[in-house]
Amino acid sequence: MAENLTAAIENYLDRQSHGNIFSIDDEFGFIENPSFDILPNHPYRSPMAVAVFCTGGRASGRLNARSYNIEEGGFFIVQQGQITELLHTDNDFRAIYLLMTPSFTESLGIGNTFDLSTIIAEQPYIRLEGRAREALEGYLTMCRNLLPESSNPHRLEILRLLTRAFFLGLGYFVHNTKPSDGAQSRQSELTSEFIGMVEKYYRSHRNLRFYADKLGLTSKHISMVVKQSSGKSAMEWIEKYVILDATVQLTSTDRTIKEIAYDLHFPSQSFFGKYFCRVVGISPTAYRNKYR
Repeated sequence: MAENLTAAIENYLDRQSHGNIFSIDDEFGFIENPSFDILPNHPYRSPMAVAVFCTGGRASGRLNARSYNIEEGGFFIVQQGQITELLHTDNDFRAIYLLMTPSFTESLGIGNTFDLSTIIAEQPYIRLEGRAREALEGYLTMCRNLLPESSNPHRLEILRLLTRAFFLGLGYFVHNTKPSDGAQSRQSELTSEFIGMVEKYYRSHRNLRFYADKLGLTSKHISMVVKQSSGKSAMEWIEKYVILDATVQLTSTDRTIKEIAYDLHFPSQSFFGKYFCRVVGISPTAYRNKYR
């Protein structure tokens, strides 16, 4: 296993209990029932795509500031670059993890068929039942049986074909299990659209008017809808994403405060510091010293 995938795995596993780990060509990793050495409430940015299938127990966490509860039969997908935060795992939590590097996911060519990334971004967690669960379990069994066969020179290509077939089927399944228009209020739909846009543009746009224009609404209307639907104001959602990204960079990278400020499109380090202090209550430097 080459350096990148090795580091991604070893950084987060309990040294005393790794579980079963298999990998191939620094492209694809398979981990069965590991124990993690991750601090609760400590967000980090995923360096690759990670798919999690819960086989027992429960866990909870956040993905890009949205909270999720994972339970037996649940399938959770984290895309590269998304901010993940582990909140809690039961002692009996069991799961299988698939780790896929950017080069592996790009080689699947799924985007040429339909925008799977958009589907997953809208619905990263689903509970699989019946034939959908059987399909996932069959796919995982084939991966598990194939990975140890190091003498097979075609393992990686076989994994690509298996993975492509599975995720194409998953896309169809998700399309047919998403709530119909009548099952969600217009308020919930608008709030979901707004948060999706914030996830995409928060680094470069912190002005509510930008999002209101994108949605064809007034700032006042979107503020009212989001507040009623989510319990948070629209500006609070924008600030949440900006600060979440900032805290990840402050605690898990060696970037200077100035570099982080420019990465988040603030006009200056001073402006970023004032923004951060207003929302968090302490300066970026104080936060880094306290939580790193």
